[in-house]
Amino acid sequence: MDRGEVRRIVLETLETYTDLQNRAVQELKRRVPKGPETFPRRGRRRQSLVDMSVEILTEEGGALHVSDLVEKLRTQYGRLTDRDSVSSALAKKARSGVLFRQTAPATFDLLEPGEVKG
Repeated sequence: MDRGEVRRIVLETLETYTDLQNRAVQELKRRVPKGPETFPRRGRRRQSLVDMSVEILTEEGGALHVSDLVEKLRTQYGRLTDRDSVSSALAKKARSGVLFRQTAPATFDLLEPGEVKG
């Protein structure tokens, strides 16, 4: 077998391998469920953690632990974030007496209308 023949066999093998990989990727793409967008589209303002937390706490009608908020952010909005980010953002607002109050360690609720930090 000469070098040209070996080269042809290697290239055909690579072509076959690439085609099989491409088919596998296409099949996996078809199996991915359609869900909430993880990334916003261009030109659309991404909703903040605070905004989404306000919506969740309004729906819940009471205080939630940060772990529960993080889970609801993931399931309702497709937003993956860590506990520290959420806790930090809400604690900062709570210390300022804006929107939230801290009812227990790592647990937040919305301020009642007219409620002011004392």
